[in-house]
Amino acid sequence: MTPSPGPGDSVAALRAPDVQGAFKGRTMGTAMVGTVLVVAHNSQPPAQDEWEHYCALIDAFQGTGTAQLVLAEGPGPNAAQRQQALNKVPKGFAIPPTAVFTRSALVRGIVTLFNWFTPRSMRAFPPEDVAVAAVHLKMTETQLQHVLDVARALLPPDP
Repeated sequence: MTPSPGPGDSVAALRAPDVQGAFKGRTMGTAMVGTVLVVAHNSQPPAQDEWEHYCALIDAFQGTGTAQLVLAEGPGPNAAQRQQALNKVPKGFAIPPTAVFTRSALVRGIVTLFNWFTPRSMRAFPPEDVAVAAVHLKMTETQLQHVLDVARALLPPDP
């Protein structure tokens, strides 16, 4: 499971010098872009082996990560997978600001539910709401656009 270009992918985005650990699977892709953890889900639930790759990134970069960007086209992780990710961080760890770009009402509901148990660091945004998401992530719009380009390149095509 390595980065693999597909139709419409920006291979150049994945080759940017600030992109580390780029991974593209069947259901999701992940990478670090500078200090931002990037996750892109297609419309399928995350495959467990791919989710474990994401959890390894959480573990490796929790001390240096400043934000997280999620591009979600489907249901995202199940409850057990969400708990698996939470188990990777120490008790009391402050989850960095997270922007979830999605059109899905289900995903927006999950984000709301997740915020009941975290310090409201996660917000859902429609894909075109880059300016507001940039403020939430404490980034410029240009910086966020670069991270979004990487997320789109990581997004696996739907089966």
